[in-house]
Amino acid sequence: MPAKSRVWWWSAKKYWATQIDGKRVCLSKGRKNKKSAEAKLDQIIAERQLLSAVDGPISVAALCEQFLDDANEHLAPKTYESYRYSCQLFVDHLGSRAAHTIKPADIRKFRLHLSKSLNETSQGIVLRSILRCFNWGVGEELIPNHALNKIRKPRGNRRDRYLTDDEFRLMLRATNPKNNHRRGAEFRRLLLAMDYTLCRPGELCQLKWSHIRWGENVAILESHKTRRATGKPKIIAIVPKMMRLLEWIKERTNSEYVFLNSRGEPWTVNAINQRVQHIRERTGFENDVVPYTLRHRAATNSVLRTGNLKMTSLLLGHSSTSTTERYTHIAQQQLVKFAEKAVG
Repeated sequence: MPAKSRVWWWSAKKYWATQIDGKRVCLSKGRKNKKSAEAKLDQIIAERQLLSAVDGPISVAALCEQFLDDANEHLAPKTYESYRYSCQLFVDHLGSRAAHTIKPADIRKFRLHLSKSLNETSQGIVLRSILRCFNWGVGEELIPNHALNKIRKPRGNRRDRYLTDDEFRLMLRATNPKNNHRRGAEFRRLLLAMDYTLCRPGELCQLKWSHIRWGENVAILESHKTRRATGKPKIIAIVPKMMRLLEWIKERTNSEYVFLNSRGEPWTVNAINQRVQHIRERTGFENDVVPYTLRHRAATNSVLRTGNLKMTSLLLGHSSTSTTERYTHIAQQQLVKFAEKAVG
């Protein structure tokens, strides 16, 4: 662009115009709109300066695609799946926009869109994933610096929702996929396994038959969420009812994975989240009922039935009992509620 750009009246077209890289650019129509034309020229100059350090504009969809390619190559599969889910939501909403034009106001509108189907914890995960994508884009010199770091991200909800036995039975009855009433058995088995094992959803997603030591009644996961903190594999105790469930599944599958969906594919955390969302729609549960609620239910029941915080911590795979102590508070609340019913 010339050192000094100016606007001039193109009488043949009745436009205010300018010259950029040897090309004539129309800025504003109408003789009275010179100030509008000058403002647009200033905007073009500012944008060109902003993009001078990168190879030009790139769409949100293209940025997310390159980010996910990198994540798939360098990050753990479950981390990649989380990023993929978040990026897909963002692309569906703003994929055609140039990435450098995304402003905090756009993210606020996107969060409002998310709030219709996701609780605050899930919203925070999605927004942090999008921010990670944009920061990666800056580091790779695909986009210029952005102002999205100033966005206030929602705090995660404390996961202390206790699911009663009646609520759990209601959840199991509502497991069929949306608009389909005959394919919920696979998901019911997964929910029962979460209740039997105190596992995180992602741990059951990655559980393979090779992890199970049948003679010892345990399954061993070398890779799990707290492996770095504990330095130990996750030990999943297999109680008799869980053993019966595993034996039933084993007789009917040839897959290396234990828990499969109706298409014969391993479950993903994102698919579980979507299925629980459908359950909420059918049952009227609030957004505080999430897949992790099953783990909290099982952990609270363990404290209620045994009073053994140390062993419950080991079952959960926590790095210390301080993390498990919160369940004593939840268990106390349930005891108070039971006492109110028992003695009035």
